[in-house]
Amino acid sequence: MTLMTMMIELTYISVLPFPVYVAILGSIVLSIGVFLKGVFNMAPPEAPVFYFRESSLNTYVMDKCKLKDRYFSPNYWLSSKHVQTILPIILPRPDVTYEREYLQMRDKGVVALDWAVNPQVKLKRKATILLVIPAITEGASHVSQICQTALSRGMRAVVFNRRGHGGSYLTTPKLQSFGDPTDLRQVVKYLRQRLPRSPLTGVAYGTGCGLLMSYLGEYGSSALLTVAACISPCYDVPERFASRAGSLYDLVLLLRLKYQLCHHALALASVLDIDKVMASWTFSEFNRNVDCPLYGYSDLEQFWEMNNPIRDVDDIEVPVLCLNSLDDPVCARADIPYDLFKCYPNFLLAVTKNGGHCGFLEGLPPKPWADVFCLDYLEAVVEFTTKTSQLQQHRPRAVSTSHGRTTSSPGLRPRSSHTYLQYVSNTSLSSSSSNCSGRTRTGSFYKKRGSERFTI
Repeated sequence: MTLMTMMIELTYISVLPFPVYVAILGSIVLSIGVFLKGVFNMAPPEAPVFYFRESSLNTYVMDKCKLKDRYFSPNYWLSSKHVQTILPIILPRPDVTYEREYLQMRDKGVVALDWAVNPQVKLKRKATILLVIPAITEGASHVSQICQTALSRGMRAVVFNRRGHGGSYLTTPKLQSFGDPTDLRQVVKYLRQRLPRSPLTGVAYGTGCGLLMSYLGEYGSSALLTVAACISPCYDVPERFASRAGSLYDLVLLLRLKYQLCHHALALASVLDIDKVMASWTFSEFNRNVDCPLYGYSDLEQFWEMNNPIRDVDDIEVPVLCLNSLDDPVCARADIPYDLFKCYPNFLLAVTKNGGHCGFLEGLPPKPWADVFCLDYLEAVVEFTTKTSQLQQHRPRAVSTSHGRTTSSPGLRPRSSHTYLQYVSNTSLSSSSSNCSGRTRTGSFYKKRGSERFTI
């Protein structure tokens, strides 16, 4: 009976008219197309949400870069925060050639600079310098995409590798702590001396943002940087690393930090108890067993007091862009200090709904949307500061006095008697708070020896 029924159905199908076959086939193809569109096509475009205080700089940048129309549209299969975070690590990276240069610090330590080179691109003498600071466990190969993009725009890209990082040497029993900008200061002064007419900009990723923010805050107006950008920064770092490594990302970071220490175990054995460090399974234990002995801190409270990235945020004078995603699995959305960006006119915060941690991938093949976004911001600020400085050179500078006191010009901001951290701990930030002027630090310059790439 069943066989008879099947034969009747097949006979019925075989006598269907040709248009019916076309309709059936078309429906199947259309269904497959709709499915593939949902997988590979862009999600509904969403513009980032911006938080900033009105100023001539922010107004110029918003109009110049058309930031309100810069939509981030990841593919449907890229909407997951874990995919956005993990995929940049496993995707093939652009083939970028680096020329390594070793710099010797004042204490005989060595850091490495990887200059991205492309013989087919001829750079101008005054080309903008892009100083790239990767995450604490990464090197030049992880930031090759932004280096390639910067080269195509006529910028000089150079990657900063901390002591013992990125395959560099460790000549002293000392690493660079999380927020110690001493080595970075010497590198910036070297770059300024080597290319004095080129604007110097900086961009940092992940944990590298803590170092960049610490540097900008500690050296203030003497930071020698024109503008900076931070991708997926973590603000409340002491609170973030005070907890146990509860997620897979924390465990991976802790294991990679231990691997780097094992690589330099012989050089650090005289200062650290390597076995005790390897037995640390929380960030607090790791910092207590590594950073406190290396730098002479009595406890973690003293360590974070000197290494918190926002400890001197009031002293940051250069324009800073911070890019965060609300689904960042590493840095929680609750830690984003929105009031900070509403307080100071040189800060700009862009927040996206998706993007993960240092991901922000879109398109097919996936490309980092954040790299282009940040480079556009850096170039706009450089253009703004160049025009402003040219106008100031042709404008007489007058200072009026009133009742024996010097009246500052409208462009200068008065120094606040409170810091941002004090405001957070005591009361909410008021709109009348202002930024602080920077502190001038002294340091030594470098001299090149002939054509060697090891600079002292």
